[in-house]
Amino acid sequence: MRSSDPRRVLLIRCPSIRLGEKQRPALVYLAGALFALGWWAFLDASIMSAHAKPLTDPDTPYDPIPVRVNFADWAPGLCATLGMIIVNLIDKQRLLGDDGWDGSWSGGGVAWRARLFLFVGFALMAGGLAGSITVLVIKYVLPHYPESYGVSWGIANVLQCIAIMFSSVVLWTAQNAEQDYSYNITL
Repeated sequence: MRSSDPRRVLLIRCPSIRLGEKQRPALVYLAGALFALGWWAFLDASIMSAHAKPLTDPDTPYDPIPVRVNFADWAPGLCATLGMIIVNLIDKQRLLGDDGWDGSWSGGGVAWRARLFLFVGFALMAGGLAGSITVLVIKYVLPHYPESYGVSWGIANVLQCIAIMFSSVVLWTAQNAEQDYSYNITL
């Protein structure tokens, strides 16, 4: 016999994480550092792409500058960032509610809508990662550009999406963990 509620979707409950007074700000700073590191890696690759010098060999079959970072490279990071924003705007207490969808968008169903938006946020982050891997393979790996072009720019795009995803997980943990409150009353 199941010891959990039969209406639950998952049999495993969400773990309860308790953070101390200094651990929550440390996790928030770590999430910000991961986010900044991801965008820094991509912006560095984008700037390197903009300042790439043409090849000096006139007999090469490649264009003078065969590849540049363009909107196709920006889109996965933007999707991952939008997904991170959506995921971290959702309150964990809204997800744990037990109300079902009543068929209308106006009344109840707060938990259902929160779960839907959480899914959309994770789908955007996963789509960003999949898009960055696709751009890496199709745009940078398959054409066999010279070593001074491309592959590192595509890897920076993948690292950006991975860093944003880890940043989202760390920030979600920091925001939704229980905190040991300490009151300091002075007169």
